[in-house]
Amino acid sequence: MTQEERQQIIEVINSEMNKLSQKIEELREFTAPVSPDDAIGRISRMDAINNKSITEASLRNLQTRLDQLQKISQVVNDKDFGLCVKCHKPIAFERLKIRPEIRLCAGCLQR
Repeated sequence: MTQEERQQIIEVINSEMNKLSQKIEELREFTAPVSPDDAIGRISRMDAINNKSITEASLRNLQTRLDQLQKISQVVNDKDFGLCVKCHKPIAFERLKIRPEIRLCAGCLQR
């Protein structure tokens, strides 16, 4: 991987981390407990509880990806960054641009 490619990956990682952080903050507003005192009706309250659980699942997924990006940002300058952890062959640059936290090449991922 060239230094220019590595720099592009770092920019992608930083951009993704910023987007994820903003989205996480937005979703946290929607995960507040649904109060039984709310005069929204039983069905509406059930919908609110259901929506809250869906939002919480999305929040967990976003947080997991953010954690992965934070970890990979610490090793992006290592000499073995961009190499498959299984077969040690280079991971396609375009693949890394899309998912910089990926650790397996496409071939090993399918096996």
